[in-house]
Amino acid sequence: MFREVLFVDRLNRFVVLCEEGGRRFPAHLPNPGRLWEILLPGRVLLLEDRGKGDMPRVWGALLGEEVVCLHTTSAASVARKLLEEGCLEDLAGFRVVGTEIPLGNSRLDFLLKRGREKIFLEVKSCTLFFDGLAMFPDAVTVRGRKHVELLADLGGAVLFVVHVPSPFAFLPDFHTDPEFASTLYVARERVLIRAVAVRWDMRGHFQYSHILNLPWEVYEREARDQGSYLLSGYLPETRRIAVGRLGELDFPQGFYVYVGSAMRGLSGRIRRHLRKRKRNHWHIDALLPLLGDIRVFPVRSSERLECAIARELEKAARPVPHFGASDCSCESHLFFLPQPPLKSASFVEVLLRFRMGRIARMLQERK
Repeated sequence: MFREVLFVDRLNRFVVLCEEGGRRFPAHLPNPGRLWEILLPGRVLLLEDRGKGDMPRVWGALLGEEVVCLHTTSAASVARKLLEEGCLEDLAGFRVVGTEIPLGNSRLDFLLKRGREKIFLEVKSCTLFFDGLAMFPDAVTVRGRKHVELLADLGGAVLFVVHVPSPFAFLPDFHTDPEFASTLYVARERVLIRAVAVRWDMRGHFQYSHILNLPWEVYEREARDQGSYLLSGYLPETRRIAVGRLGELDFPQGFYVYVGSAMRGLSGRIRRHLRKRKRNHWHIDALLPLLGDIRVFPVRSSERLECAIARELEKAARPVPHFGASDCSCESHLFFLPQPPLKSASFVEVLLRFRMGRIARMLQERK
């Protein structure tokens, strides 16, 4: 059995700060992903002790009633067992004859053989899911893209192991890493792509659940350089700033989230916001030079979602009246938060709802 502790903060890619009985201590996190939707303050993590003198290791997390395995290397073990038990129909009869196969500057997880037929298999661990949709990756992965390109050249397969049973569909995360998503989409004719859901228990055991649907037609419609975005930044001190026709406004120290859209050239719009030198055009141009820790969260979509996102953010943050909303009926498109947005469960839920929940609803309505 695992120890249940509370997540406090992420100290770096591989170390998190935990709390147990009022005591705080570090733990090793064997997962370099962003894990924004999982690593929220107060989340229950599952730890495994590794012996005296060794830092305890995060094995998983509890999301409601679902146990999520966070140990990335577990995906390969899951894949091997699913192969042995015949759960993967497309790979029936194949057996593992090699692991960690070096190919150029890369390594592929498995070499499989069935009679004289051989095939390479790469396995990816997926922990990003919401409302029935799973996506990968949750951070830009150049390594993952190279794996797909290599498989396309060699002829092979990629298996995404989704560590909860609730999702019914899978897509590459074109919001987070459009290059990986495009590479996977192009390779789909030459690479066998499958996503499988498994169910974990509190003892660290799993059971096969089902194969997920891959709705490529949704990708074709939604994964374009258009849509909306949330831009966040930190104002280190209270400032009074002149904002166009709004006049001078007081901005208290804290975090701000701005919602915008660009139905043509979303990437170009984001690059413009991040440029140091530019002529002021939008309200946000007056505030941006004063912000630090700027992050942009694209929401690529076939429809303009800017105002819908702003209305949802009103429930999670304090609006700055009329800012960025001169051409619509919204109260504001700029919102104040006293804490970092990614430590706010409400903010993360809004982001996931528009990135993933909207697509999941489309798929459910189509059933």
